[in-house]
Amino acid sequence: MVNSLQRYKSVSVLILDDYSEFRLSLKQMVESFGVNHIDVCTNAEDALACYSEHYHDILLVDYNLGDGLNGLQLLAELNHRNLLKYGTNYVLITGETASDLVMGALEYRPDDYLAKPFTKTTLKSRLDKLVEKALAFKPIYNALNQKKPKTALSLCDQLMAENKRVSIECLRLKADIYLKQLNYAQALSIYNSILHKRELSWAQMGAAICYLALGESHQSLELCKLIVTKNPSAVEAYDLACECFIQQHDFESAYAITQKAIAHSPNSIIRQRQLAKLATRYNELEIAFNAYKRVLQLAKYSCLAQLDDYLHQLCVCTLIQLGEQNALARRVKKDFSSVYRAMTKYYPGIQSQLITELHQHFIEYLVDKSGKTGEKLMKTADKVASFPDPLNPVFVDLLEIVMKHADIERVTNTLDPLVTKEKAKLIAHDDPEKSENFNQQGMVKYKEKAFESAQGAFATALANAPNNPNIALNLLQAVYQLYKQQQKFSLTKRQFALSFNALKALAPNDHRYKQSQSLLNFAKAKLTE
Repeated sequence: MVNSLQRYKSVSVLILDDYSEFRLSLKQMVESFGVNHIDVCTNAEDALACYSEHYHDILLVDYNLGDGLNGLQLLAELNHRNLLKYGTNYVLITGETASDLVMGALEYRPDDYLAKPFTKTTLKSRLDKLVEKALAFKPIYNALNQKKPKTALSLCDQLMAENKRVSIECLRLKADIYLKQLNYAQALSIYNSILHKRELSWAQMGAAICYLALGESHQSLELCKLIVTKNPSAVEAYDLACECFIQQHDFESAYAITQKAIAHSPNSIIRQRQLAKLATRYNELEIAFNAYKRVLQLAKYSCLAQLDDYLHQLCVCTLIQLGEQNALARRVKKDFSSVYRAMTKYYPGIQSQLITELHQHFIEYLVDKSGKTGEKLMKTADKVASFPDPLNPVFVDLLEIVMKHADIERVTNTLDPLVTKEKAKLIAHDDPEKSENFNQQGMVKYKEKAFESAQGAFATALANAPNNPNIALNLLQAVYQLYKQQQKFSLTKRQFALSFNALKALAPNDHRYKQSQSLLNFAKAKLTE
């Protein structure tokens, strides 16, 4: 049997903390366990570079890191860049005890979570478990890091036969591998085999994910309800239930369940963004305003930041400004300038800056409808209209608000062709009912292993619902299976672009994220051959 000091000799550790005394204390603790390879960083950017070079076995990361990325955002960034290796254990350390911060931390699925202060004994106990598991699963992790999922699945079976104590963990990993391959039927079979013996929340969640992906949203929803009945803080189940309701076109229920999830864990960009969109749908502008404001706060330094969030916040602020001049309207006035500054800093493209300038002049005109402000607005509208590149669709809503409320004929006549043209494109490519029909056809063909027919159906479905990530995943999986079956690759560049755009908003902690990146990388490689 390998003793403790011997076991840690081959372990490499990266410590990330901006507080020198704690870094030193943590380093001394880890050294006393027998670790020889220890790297220490003071900020997330250096830690990214260091991990990319050494691929440490354990990352001990403090939540608060001063300016720049925090500990959670670093984890998201590592996943976003596909840098985090199987077998690397990410341990988040924090002095925060507020429930919303703790919930937010756990949602990103670090391998462990340590609240300060903690003793050397506590740290060693936690690390012992992580190191023991990493050692047992090392051959499997190596196979996965080498992109050999079949070998990994075989090694899982072998390990289960040798060590019954790790059977559940092996089954969980097998199901996860199948999920990443979008083999939902196989993953579901494993989850259900576990649930026949034990009611485990993670297995219920996995089965719910599979049911939704297979188009059985009602069964998925029933499992989500079971999970939250047992654990009201299971926010992932609320999020999945929201997806189920949206698939069923029950947007009111989606809105209600998202509000429940936010009450438990508000520190999620994706969840706040969903709340903002649904609140806007029901004209609950104060909720939308606060949600988008939180999105922008959480997105600072994050790989999940999107230009759309700033534009939607401008739209919501403008609609509030055009309504009653109440306390909320007075509050939003202060937000315009901060959004303008952020857009100038993070999105310096010419078209983006022109739209920002147009909106600034529009707000000035609303306050003072003099000839001078009107002239500035007209000149900027002319610049926007004469810009040589096609209009980015994300600007349509903002331009439509300006066009509708500026009450200047020249501005309306200038912007109307742009908005009408882009909206016509969006309408032509957005038919939810048609999309759902073709998606169902694709699922039937996929189950029959008629992958070419499935690909055609999913491609039509995506063309009619270009922002639907589930359909994009279905399409890419059909493409992948067709290639495996017949060595035939027929995805077009347009279909790839639609898939990429539909999937780009997925967060690294989203259950679909790693699957989407793997399939996109496969498709990109085939397209460039």
